[in-house]
Amino acid sequence: MVKGINCSWLASALALLSCSSLAVEPLFQTPADAEPTFVDKAFDFVGADGGFDPDKGVDMSYIPSVFYNPEQEFGGGALIIGLYKADSAMDFEQPSSFVVNAYVSTNLSVGVTFDNITFLNNGNNRFEIDAEIHDEPVVYYGRGYDSTSVDDNKVLYTETLVTLTPRWYHRMADNWFVGLGGNITYVDTRDPEVGDEVNNGGNPILFNDLESNTSAGGFVTLLYDSRNYVENTERGTLLQADFGAYYSDLNSDSFGKYDIELAHFIDLEPVPGVLALQGQGKFTSGDVPWNKLPDLGGAYSMRGYILGRYRDEQMAMVQAEYRLPIYRRWGSVFWAGLGSVGEDVDQLSDDVLTTYGLGLRYRLKGRINLRADLGFGEDETLFYFNVNEVF
Repeated sequence: MVKGINCSWLASALALLSCSSLAVEPLFQTPADAEPTFVDKAFDFVGADGGFDPDKGVDMSYIPSVFYNPEQEFGGGALIIGLYKADSAMDFEQPSSFVVNAYVSTNLSVGVTFDNITFLNNGNNRFEIDAEIHDEPVVYYGRGYDSTSVDDNKVLYTETLVTLTPRWYHRMADNWFVGLGGNITYVDTRDPEVGDEVNNGGNPILFNDLESNTSAGGFVTLLYDSRNYVENTERGTLLQADFGAYYSDLNSDSFGKYDIELAHFIDLEPVPGVLALQGQGKFTSGDVPWNKLPDLGGAYSMRGYILGRYRDEQMAMVQAEYRLPIYRRWGSVFWAGLGSVGEDVDQLSDDVLTTYGLGLRYRLKGRINLRADLGFGEDETLFYFNVNEVF
């Protein structure tokens, strides 16, 4: 069962809340007679002209991408971005958007992710879809800090994943929404590389945890959202709490997932830039399948740690990010964060991980950015290439 929350460091890191002002100005102003640069022209050619034209119906961009990471090796793919407005939300300030990321790598990793948010009824309703399909190498170090912090426990295996999460929100009053959603996830595991097949040995016993399974469930969401722009916020606050009940065929049992996120964005005028603050907790109860345990790492939380390495029944993290528009469509970010996992909530302050890093931003279309981040964990340095801000 989930025990009482006792994470003072989670609350204190979010104490910096203040009033915000209007526009965020870049560090250097663009001259009125400035000509497009070579980079601007290259992105303009693929439709990423930095703007949004609602008269096009769906304003599209097609962007080639490259990447490298230790599991997938070198790879390439395409980012497809679309901005549009539904008929019932033509007067709503924010356009709806979708991002498709398709990739393949030298070790034959393949995958497609799809992220979509559609604003309806002048913003009184919104519909979101997150979906992913991939077949690729993934790491596993067990569960709990004592196991996941040991390099020799690394298991590299191949995973086939299919997951779909739709959400529907309805505005109740001002910035308050209620929502309903669901998730179905199928995972198949095979081809473990352990023992002499991986660096530092590897633990073959841990692969026994990685049973293929399907899980499904639904959740209720309470949402407060005063952000001025969902995908790239300059000011406002987000408070979101999800309460979910799920079933897994792995153990023919139900389990609970309870997620909470608090984010606040401060326009630092007259100082250029935005201070973005986020706290997040993911908690579970019941017999949770290994692949549905809360985890740290990846491109959206605790950059600098491999996604899925640190996992357990409960998780909490905070991060602060300084976002600085520099010149034209270019910007930069600097961040630091803390995070922890534990079997019970009162263990989350026992072993705290740290992360920090920096990144570049380039405005592709509307307010959607291309991002390149370099994250530093305690023993790892990882590079990320993606679209949209981390939070």
